[in-house]
Amino acid sequence: MKIHELPSQDMETPTNEALKRAEELVREIEEAAPTSLSADSVKKLRNVVAESFAQAEFSEEQRVNAWRLSYRLWNTSVDIVNNLEVDQELTEDHAELRQIASDLLAIAGAIGNTRSSFVRIAMFFYKTGCAWHKIKKYLKASACFERAFELCFKQEGSGSQSSDTTEQVEFYFDLSLARARAAWELGGQTLACSLLGRARGLLPTVPTDRRVELAEQYLQFGKSLLLKDDTGSQAESVRYMETGLDVCSEALSISQLDDVDRTNLERLKQRLLRNLTAGQLQNENYESALRCVDALRLTTDQTSTSYFALRALAKLGRHEEAERELFTLVDHAGERVDLYISALEIVIQECSRIDAVEKAFFILLEQFGPNKEQLPAKVLEKLLRQEPSGDPSCIKRVELALKIACDEKILTALMAENEGLMLGDKRQQSSQKQREFVHALLWTSGSEHFQAKMYKNSIRLFEASMLYVVRDSEGCMLEAKSLRVLCLCHIALSQFERAAEVLDAAEKVDPCIATIFLKFKMGLQSRNETDACKQIERMLKCPDFEPEFLNLACHEAIACKSITVAVSALCSILSLYTSERILATGEVVVLRNLILLLIQEKNRRSDILKYFKYAQKRLHDVGCEKFFGAGSNGEREVKWFSGAAWNEAMECGSEQNWKSCAEFFAISSNFYSQLPKSLGSLQFVQTALLLCVSALLTAVDVKESEVIHIATNYLDKCQKVHEALVALPDSGIKIDESFDIFLNLLLFELKGRAKEDAEQLKILKRCSGIPGFTALQFFKMGLETCKRKEPATEVAVASFRMCLALTLSDPNADYKVVAAVIRKMINLANTRCKDGPEVLDLYKQAQQILSGLGNNVYPQDEAQWLVSTAWNRAALYLKLQKYENAELWMGVALELLKHVPAMETHRPSMMESLTELLRQKASSRKAE
Repeated sequence: MKIHELPSQDMETPTNEALKRAEELVREIEEAAPTSLSADSVKKLRNVVAESFAQAEFSEEQRVNAWRLSYRLWNTSVDIVNNLEVDQELTEDHAELRQIASDLLAIAGAIGNTRSSFVRIAMFFYKTGCAWHKIKKYLKASACFERAFELCFKQEGSGSQSSDTTEQVEFYFDLSLARARAAWELGGQTLACSLLGRARGLLPTVPTDRRVELAEQYLQFGKSLLLKDDTGSQAESVRYMETGLDVCSEALSISQLDDVDRTNLERLKQRLLRNLTAGQLQNENYESALRCVDALRLTTDQTSTSYFALRALAKLGRHEEAERELFTLVDHAGERVDLYISALEIVIQECSRIDAVEKAFFILLEQFGPNKEQLPAKVLEKLLRQEPSGDPSCIKRVELALKIACDEKILTALMAENEGLMLGDKRQQSSQKQREFVHALLWTSGSEHFQAKMYKNSIRLFEASMLYVVRDSEGCMLEAKSLRVLCLCHIALSQFERAAEVLDAAEKVDPCIATIFLKFKMGLQSRNETDACKQIERMLKCPDFEPEFLNLACHEAIACKSITVAVSALCSILSLYTSERILATGEVVVLRNLILLLIQEKNRRSDILKYFKYAQKRLHDVGCEKFFGAGSNGEREVKWFSGAAWNEAMECGSEQNWKSCAEFFAISSNFYSQLPKSLGSLQFVQTALLLCVSALLTAVDVKESEVIHIATNYLDKCQKVHEALVALPDSGIKIDESFDIFLNLLLFELKGRAKEDAEQLKILKRCSGIPGFTALQFFKMGLETCKRKEPATEVAVASFRMCLALTLSDPNADYKVVAAVIRKMINLANTRCKDGPEVLDLYKQAQQILSGLGNNVYPQDEAQWLVSTAWNRAALYLKLQKYENAELWMGVALELLKHVPAMETHRPSMMESLTELLRQKASSRKAE
């Protein structure tokens, strides 16, 4: 291989130029130091080192110059750092300056290529890495430490590591620890552990005091793992603590230790033991934790030692021993109140030895006083933390909490300190904070017991909370609030007299609607509905009245099944809408609930009707959308009111309360008419109107003129609805044909009441053309006409004739109806003209009907009636010597007799009478 000659000193080379440029930049940095550092100069120097020296080949002289420059740069950085003020911190530019110095040495290389030179360069990188680590640039720090490691062990062949000086070995030790710390920060726990192991291997060749440093590092790593949530890390922490403990024990076994080193190691060993104990407890290795406690007690018996023992014994179920450890802990004159509170919590939660907790607490209270780190408040929090239950442990905890809260010494101390200090004083603020905390704690626990229906405990807790209320303006409100809650507890226990006393006291302290509401609630609970309704009236007059109280009152009344009070509350809400007050609940909702409640009560029909009419009026006043609401919700409300009114009408009909029935049907039709026009809605309107008219015509307690007027209007409206139904765009809609029949029947009766006979005849004619109109309906129409005070004979006859014609046209005619119609028609004809031809025609018509029938088809009693009445007419004429008429009626009777087999026995005598008639007739003619 060809060996190039080194360039002469005066010959310009790229390396020399770069060195000159670097020297200029170093000079600039030196001139600005130590008071300032030019970031621009540092950046330029970094570029020179990184770019100009990257591929350079250094001569020995150039290498020496590079080393000089590096040392100058390093010393400058040291001066700058030393000149930093106390509150100033190391910056990235400072660390970068050291990084450049280290990189310059690494690029230039070792002088003479000796191991010591490489170690020196490694030291530069180590210190640079420490700078990066200090400003938490762990990645850069780790890179520096790795480079230092490479340089330390790069030239192992050039010299034996065993020949390293003590200083170098200590450096290797420091480097291992530093690199372990950086790896740990970057999450490389395995590498960190390996590096600590390497450092441990160097312990025989380093001074004894360095063992403390290694053990301390094991401790720090173990503590950081212990703070993590995952069980794996917590278990690993124990291994680090144990290794650190081994390091301490090995060091303590060295006989040449001086007193200072031994003392430091003993202290560190105690710290390791305490943290190892904590780790064992965290990992639930309670027996191991107790062994650590025993080891701790061989050296020194600190407060924490008893605490650790207490935790382990409690978890192992050795409660008596745990209790002894508690008193051992309390006997220590320590200042860590939080440790004692934690110990008390363990005994409360794990051992349930409340008597021991009580004794220990009052010892601590004597030792520290009530204001030491809020001791009473924190113990109360531990006692009342669990949810209330009926087990003995819970009862004892509450008893102790009440004993502590009501202790005169605690109360006096807190209240006296609050009164004796200036406003804003820290102690006054702390005392106030503690008092407020205890009040809130007792209040919350009282609420929880109330919800658990443990009212007696709840009363005691609320009463205890009132002891911590200051009697100022805000305190008065708290006191009144407490009294109101106490009232609820007494009500729950049915202690109404005591509840009334408490409420009176609350009203004196803070008169407000909440107190009146509780009086209302008490009236409900004690079944005093009159007083409850009175309190509703008082609520309306309160300055702080809110409608929500009435809603709540209604719910309470319903829960107590007091419909009267609930109705009163809803009526009061309803009265607010007329005052244009904006309420959260819609008026229609209040009305619906009010009507629902009234429906549940008997004999409230008039009130139900009243509020339906009210709803109808409000609908007219404010409009459908504003009253019922828009969209599907509004439509749902309309349907409810329509259906409810309909159902009430049906109920009234079943009770034969026809007037109310008519009114409900009218209201129902009005609500149904608010729905979008469809077959269903229009048919409901139509049917409701027809039923309304029907009920009106049936009612007896309505004036006739009023009935005629109202019914006429409703029927006119009904006909308009029918026209709208027919005009619906959907041609496939099938209109109910029974409407015409029902409408005409009602019209017929209405016109009869109005004595409009001509209109009735028109209706009869119209009905004869309606499909489905039955003969029976015509018959009933005739009967109704006959029942009038002044019967309309013409209308009745027309009705019966139509009935007769329709019946006889049926192949399966009902001859009972036929017989009844003929008799009615004969009777009507008699009233009009007894001897008129109309009567004879009716008998002859009956004879014709009978002629085509078999025996017993026509009712025999009616046939006999026809025969008898015809014969009797003949007898009457015979007496009057009207022989022609007598002969005529005898003939009719004899013809009818043919169809009455039961009367055939009378034929001989009837024939004799006829013969006698003919003889008398002949004699009369001769005489003439």
